[in-house]
Amino acid sequence: MSYNLFFNDNNIQLSESLRVIRTNLFFLNNKESGRVILITSSVPKEGKSLLATNYAYSIAITGKKVLLIDCDLRCPRLNEAFNLNFNYGLESLLANNLEFEKIVIRNISKNLDFIPSKTVTSNPTELFLNDKLLTLLSKIKDDYNTIIIDTPPLTIASDAAILSKLSDGVVYVVAYDEVSAEDLKFGKELLKNAKANIYGFVVNKAEKNIGNYGRKYSYDYGSSKDSKKSIFSLNFLKTFFGGGE
Repeated sequence: MSYNLFFNDNNIQLSESLRVIRTNLFFLNNKESGRVILITSSVPKEGKSLLATNYAYSIAITGKKVLLIDCDLRCPRLNEAFNLNFNYGLESLLANNLEFEKIVIRNISKNLDFIPSKTVTSNPTELFLNDKLLTLLSKIKDDYNTIIIDTPPLTIASDAAILSKLSDGVVYVVAYDEVSAEDLKFGKELLKNAKANIYGFVVNKAEKNIGNYGRKYSYDYGSSKDSKKSIFSLNFLKTFFGGGE
């Protein structure tokens, strides 16, 4: 399935929501180079990889260089967005010291480079506990306006919390009717313990008429066909991520 929905002229609402996210994140961090933004969620299938890909596209089309990195070594999916076959990915750099130029795919779209990953079945978290990714980012970050890191959900692994130390800020994707308050609290606590800088949350799969999101970010990528009763309100989300609970 292609994740490249940003250029879908038939989905104006999605495109405009992506532009709002791009603008708000620019206001939070407007460095000309070396921005590192991590995207995560509480549970699988909330839309974080979709957001990561489209956010990368949305910056690249402005003429700025972007690097998208698939750091979900348990279930890497970003390569599916580009229909890619590849020999080496991030896992080869982390485990076997393969060089950056051997794993990066240049200009997968104009101004957009990509580092894919293959599935790692044995101790993937441990690969992030060494300094190899930090060393890589230190070497290359000035070559990019923005580096976007897609990570596993927080209830699946602590990888996002570990990698948050390498980022300027974290964007937390929340599927409106598909995650419990308990899972949100668990994920936020992991990030808090890691002293992560949480930029805010993106509400995904929300109904079109659920109202204004205030200073946080909306995404509105469709709605659940089997919509459940809302587990939490948007006011809860704004309070929850705003610091007060």
